[in-house]
Amino acid sequence: MNPQAVDWAAIPGPTWYRPEDVVKAFADLLASPPREDLDEGHGIRSAVGNDHAGTLCPAAVAGTDVLLGVIADHPGPPRQIALCVLLDWWGCFHPEPGFETYTGQEGETIDVITAIVERVGRATGALRAIAERDPHAGGLIRELIAAHGQGWTVVGSSPDGNATDLRG
Repeated sequence: MNPQAVDWAAIPGPTWYRPEDVVKAFADLLASPPREDLDEGHGIRSAVGNDHAGTLCPAAVAGTDVLLGVIADHPGPPRQIALCVLLDWWGCFHPEPGFETYTGQEGETIDVITAIVERVGRATGALRAIAERDPHAGGLIRELIAAHGQGWTVVGSSPDGNATDLRG
């Protein structure tokens, strides 16, 4: 999916959500070679969520479609970074409070995490095919498929549903 094809402004989010940052983050991912001292995924994680708080906005759902498109069509660093972003989210991030669900363009209620899990699930066959052709991405793809198979469980969730970071 082309990031310019998404109406990011139509997707709800908290007051700090900036649709123009999403477009820029994906453009940066595809346009520039990564610097070794820079976390290239930070821009995307911060544009569709709060990277420091470990939360995702509704834009992460469309962002997942874009990331899967990058994985399919852009080998090398963009593919690696897109896989790392999805793996960073998986089981470590939770929806931004108040934005766990949102109303889609067709009027349907969309659960952020369920929608991300479903999109990755639908892409599993294509991901396996990419892993066979791209040995550099194969390990990350197998890790993502394994994570998908285990479901989305936020490690260290407290009984009230808030995530706690147990990674140290």
